[in-house]
Amino acid sequence: MFESLKTPRFRVQSPFLQQLRGRFGKLGFRLLLVLVPLFFLRACVMTYVPPGMVGVRQVSYGPGKGLQKRPVTPGYHREISGYEKIQTFPRDIQVVEFTNNPAESGAGHRQMPAINVPTVDGYPVDVDVSVLYRLKDPYKVASKFGFGRGYEESVVIRFTDFLVKRYLGELLAEQFYHETRLAKVAALKADLAGRFAPNGLELADVLIRQYDYPQTFQTLTEQKKIQDQSVLANQQLAKQNEVQTRLNQTIAEGKNLINVKSSEFNAQITEINARKDLYERQKHAEADLLIKSAEANGTELINRAVEGAGSAKLLKLRRGLALLDSIKGPIYITEDPTDLGKISSEKPEKKQ
Repeated sequence: MFESLKTPRFRVQSPFLQQLRGRFGKLGFRLLLVLVPLFFLRACVMTYVPPGMVGVRQVSYGPGKGLQKRPVTPGYHREISGYEKIQTFPRDIQVVEFTNNPAESGAGHRQMPAINVPTVDGYPVDVDVSVLYRLKDPYKVASKFGFGRGYEESVVIRFTDFLVKRYLGELLAEQFYHETRLAKVAALKADLAGRFAPNGLELADVLIRQYDYPQTFQTLTEQKKIQDQSVLANQQLAKQNEVQTRLNQTIAEGKNLINVKSSEFNAQITEINARKDLYERQKHAEADLLIKSAEANGTELINRAVEGAGSAKLLKLRRGLALLDSIKGPIYITEDPTDLGKISSEKPEKKQ
């Protein structure tokens, strides 16, 4: 019953389609007859060197047997199967990474462990290095190291590890962050480029990217820095004390100078006052001398006057006054002894 329910199949019977199918079948068969030999010829006689690659031709036998010095550029080239073969190498920048961190390495780069550099002061430093290079002469590379990547191990890795340890190993551990490192890296690049050239390689650059110190060095470095800071602080304090001492000495010298000048000024004032006093005493003495001289002259004039007329009356008057001065107690007199009129009416005494 189910067989009766199956969908019937119909075939289109068209003379045109049958004729067209026959023509395409013949054309395809003819194309196969042409293309198959071409593909076979291409596989046996020609090869393709892609961009970014460079080749070196190797002849297996015949007069030109061996490697050919002329490099094979990108494109289609003759390669007779069994007689010769073109070996290819990358001609763009190649990178070898020396690092312990997989994240530091780029895609397609050869990764090696970080280079452990023993420094002068005995502290090993793990250095991350990137070596950038290219193949300059594929003939030299192939003739010395074959057609694989043996040149990386024999030249790039071996010389880089040796020269990094040699040049950076002359530094102290703390000098990796000093300008001295730049001179060592420049010498390292020059030496490494000189060793790459005879092996057909050209050095593009050497990048010293990171340094990892041991924990003991980190601790000792911190302690040393603290000690260095303490020494610097003590030096600054010593300089400050020296400056303070000089300042105190200058202040003392200034005070002494002030005292000396004050003493000089006081001496000058004392000298001026002494001259003034001397001048005053001299002038007083001169005045006293004038007064004494005037008094002496007055006395002399009085004496001369006494010796003249009326001197006897004047003498009596002086005696009377002296007598009055010598009397003690009350005195009763009826006449005025100082009456000059009465005294002058008396007769003068005769001279003996």
